[in-house]
Amino acid sequence: MEGWEPAGDHFFRRPPDTSATGTDPHSGATNYAARIAQRHQQEGKLSSADPRAYAEASIERDRTQRGIGSDGLYDGAPSRSFVEAIKVCFRKYATFKGRASRSEYWWFALFVMLASIIGAMAEGSMGEDGTAISAVISIATFLPSISAQVRRLHDTDRSGWWVGGYLLASVFGGLVIGLTVMSYGVQDPAAMAGMSAALLAIWGIVMLVWGIALFVFMVQRGTRGPNRFG
Repeated sequence: MEGWEPAGDHFFRRPPDTSATGTDPHSGATNYAARIAQRHQQEGKLSSADPRAYAEASIERDRTQRGIGSDGLYDGAPSRSFVEAIKVCFRKYATFKGRASRSEYWWFALFVMLASIIGAMAEGSMGEDGTAISAVISIATFLPSISAQVRRLHDTDRSGWWVGGYLLASVFGGLVIGLTVMSYGVQDPAAMAGMSAALLAIWGIVMLVWGIALFVFMVQRGTRGPNRFG
């Protein structure tokens, strides 16, 4: 047809964006390697004919130097499976130093919860034998749970005294309130009733806020590389 031209010739086509977006080197994004290679090539630092391979090797070397594993976590607190977490936490039942990843702690926490449910069911259906089973479960999991919490806090670069202080406040706070009520309740029962209610309310709020803070710490990602706890 005379005068016919392809319609596409009248449209402007934006050239493809070939720039690589920089991301965290430990997130697994391949564009990061491309960007590193491009920068090193411009600076004349490349020693390989394959820039991408050189950049990936540089990233892997950096990971190794910083103690970062293939899962992106610090080698001292690697990811764990359900069974691995149980084995590690029982093996480290009294280890209050070092670090624990989120998977290690939360898988073990799930195990403890399931074991506690089984103990409660046994206690309700088996009488004294069930009570003994429940007591054994509680005793067997108490110390490993505390040590796992301490190591989980260490993984976020926080002191284990966040857990120790919570336990002490729980025990001694309740003890102090109980002794106060017993001491002054006899002299003025009516006044003491209001005071004990106020003390219990304040103590309960403090423990609730503290518990929420601990939960937030437990779900946070650990620090990359070594920290003051390992």
